[in-house]
Amino acid sequence: MKKSRGILAILLALACAVSLSQATPASSADLPSKAYHLGLNTWGTAPILQLYGDEAEWAVTALGLTDSRASDDNKADQEVQNIENFISQGVDGLGIQGYGASTIPTMADAARAAKIPFVLYMAIGSAEIQANLQKNNEYFAGAVASDLVADGHILGEQAIKDGNKTACIIGGNLGDLNMDNRANGFKEAFLAGGGKIVAEERCTDNSEALAKASSMLSAHPDVDAVYMLVGDYVEGTFTAIDQLGIKDVKTYLSAINAGSAPYIKEGKIAAASGGTTFAANIAPALLLNFLDGHPLKNDAGLPPIIGVSTSLVVAANIDAYTEVFLADGAKPVTKEMIQKLAYRFNSGVTYASFIETIKNDFTVDAILKANGK
Repeated sequence: MKKSRGILAILLALACAVSLSQATPASSADLPSKAYHLGLNTWGTAPILQLYGDEAEWAVTALGLTDSRASDDNKADQEVQNIENFISQGVDGLGIQGYGASTIPTMADAARAAKIPFVLYMAIGSAEIQANLQKNNEYFAGAVASDLVADGHILGEQAIKDGNKTACIIGGNLGDLNMDNRANGFKEAFLAGGGKIVAEERCTDNSEALAKASSMLSAHPDVDAVYMLVGDYVEGTFTAIDQLGIKDVKTYLSAINAGSAPYIKEGKIAAASGGTTFAANIAPALLLNFLDGHPLKNDAGLPPIIGVSTSLVVAANIDAYTEVFLADGAKPVTKEMIQKLAYRFNSGVTYASFIETIKNDFTVDAILKANGK
């Protein structure tokens, strides 16, 4: 009897130990800790592009990593060269902004040949390019970008709500997916609301903005609204409006930055979209999970393509937005928020929880609220 009791006690102790090991999360000693060095490119030196690079580097720092960064100087061949330089330097991973679009397969092939994991962010190429990477490149960790169709859509909806019946659009090159997606989203919402797009001008860069805005608005001086696809075209558009003496036109903007924020406060911009930097904060965590041997896969078992929502910024919240998002040294997304997305800091992270965190925490309203605004 005593022998049986002894065996039973041993079995119970073993069962308890197994149960505890299953219920107890991994200790920090069990989680990855290697300080990877990443290579990050930015498309150019325009303020919004620099901001995207700054936010990516903030996430890298928050995750305890280091990086090298280089500007593509708005040149597709330089974009490829920068990625090849990072590879030759022996980086552990790559954060690629694929603004050259057609260059993405070349850069992805180079990363694969060097066996270096990479993530696409901000500018992530066409659906066809993404699908090919998902299925054929084992070093592809996924892609993260603002949902730019939805970005344009919310501004088109707002323009209709504001009573506009006609609109013009001005922005960057046709074929630039960031510009095209925003324009398509705006058109979809504006037309669905009964509005009419009377003209659209696209520019190689902002040096063409004044001339093209002047031509467009001279032909349509009675237009109700103008949608500017990014902040590069604000100055030229407003100069054209002033020179032509156009009154009472409402303007709308995607990707508000420090230079364009005062126009909302003054009432010259009726509404803008904010939160376009979130993808830059998220992408390094997605890459780190891959590097740590915990790659996130979507419901089809493929590297995820993640669209991040943007939010409206209007006169009612411009002061709070400026303080939290645009002040010198501002870090609207906290270190803890970024770490919540990474397996080494949150061993329970899954694709589903990753998406849920982005949906709930990475919004303008959520971050303003977290900052007491």
